[in-house]
Amino acid sequence: MLTSLDFINAGRPWPPPGEMERLARYNQNRLLFESKHEQVFNQWVKLLRDDQRATLEIILNWHKRLSTLWADLLLGEPPRISAGDRNSPEQQALERIIKANNIINVAYEVALDVSRYGTGIFKVRYDGRGIIEAQQPAVWFPVVRPDNVKEIVAHVLAWTWNEEQAGLFGSKKITRLKAEIHERGRIAAAEYIVKDGKIASEVSREEQETGVDDFLLVPVNNILTSDRVIGLDDYSDLDSIIQELEIRIAQISRILDKHADPNMYGPDSALEQDPKTGEWTFRGGGKYFPVGPDDKPPGYVTWDGQLEAAFKQIDLLMEQLYVLSETSAAAFGQLKSGLAESGTALRRLMMAPLAKVNRIRMRFDPALKKALQLASALEVAQGMPGAVKLENIEIAWNDGLPQDEKEQAEIYALLVQNGLVSRETALRHLFQFEADTLREELMKITAETNAEVPLIFRPSLQQQGGEAQGGGGS
Repeated sequence: MLTSLDFINAGRPWPPPGEMERLARYNQNRLLFESKHEQVFNQWVKLLRDDQRATLEIILNWHKRLSTLWADLLLGEPPRISAGDRNSPEQQALERIIKANNIINVAYEVALDVSRYGTGIFKVRYDGRGIIEAQQPAVWFPVVRPDNVKEIVAHVLAWTWNEEQAGLFGSKKITRLKAEIHERGRIAAAEYIVKDGKIASEVSREEQETGVDDFLLVPVNNILTSDRVIGLDDYSDLDSIIQELEIRIAQISRILDKHADPNMYGPDSALEQDPKTGEWTFRGGGKYFPVGPDDKPPGYVTWDGQLEAAFKQIDLLMEQLYVLSETSAAAFGQLKSGLAESGTALRRLMMAPLAKVNRIRMRFDPALKKALQLASALEVAQGMPGAVKLENIEIAWNDGLPQDEKEQAEIYALLVQNGLVSRETALRHLFQFEADTLREELMKITAETNAEVPLIFRPSLQQQGGEAQGGGGS
């Protein structure tokens, strides 16, 4: 881990040696997500083909499927984000920022990175308005305090590129390094020349004040421990299982293909000599072979693959995949009849996936709120017309599971009937009404209920007054 900004000075190696393992893992996980498994599982060819002349690849991209599963459960049913009443300046400013940045899709990209790399990053900047975007972790280098790895003192975004530079003896390739050094309240943009794997010199540097006393990068981590700065990714524990599944299924396919066109045996009389090559060959296709008393009839070489053990191993590997990935067959729509006949039954089958999504949500919630607050604070600091600083943001998350509306309606109807909750509470939970909409709906229900009561059961105003007088006299 990095404990000072010295790693970005002239004379230091690039990339930083202590970050090489992390960057290599990021690149490997990116290839796995993009179905380029042959570039990661480099022993594939040797295991599948002895001659190493061809590959038999069956890619089971569980990596991508798992990452999209967590992002779908977290954001597939978009959360409701609020900062005040429906018509308040804060809510209108929030909705403008959300719409301008397409914030749900940005958050979805960050959620994918949280799964793939262990850390996703929101980057906030100002360009005529507050902009929130997903930042790839492969160019992110956090700097922490030496005595407390949980306290980040600077974020550095750094990347290299090559360009051709003309000279007296022809063009030559130059490697340039661009770095954004984010500290609280300011950002420094520096450019360097890299030679022979080291930072040779600093070409330029510019600094600017952000007007916001905080970092403009907001990391979201997966599982963290007390001694880690970067979250743990979802792929590392599953690579060996997924590789073995791919190899095993590919081997089964290879065996079945090999014996799909079986060999034949028979007497020599079934062979014909090729006049051009002189070789004795067999020609099939409905030809008739006379069989003498001492001849054996032609026949196919039959084969029993004995693949039962292979399929049992696949079942075992799938069980371990579900356990280690904190999923279940139900999470991927593999529901057997009678297992999920209600929303409650489905939720019970999804206990492990929902627990993991809730763990991600606990880290995602404050990060998304902070990104929105930083965007509004930047707009205010830059004097943008109509900008409002957002202080209190609330996010109502959903679990991403389909709602069993009939089951929920029956539950709340029973609770209201037994006086355990009010009608207002039931409507709020069933339909997620806002305060104004909820009041309007309650007034409509009351009016419709009164209109349905027969007139003979309504006491007249005169009766009501007489009863009141009689009660007072007694």
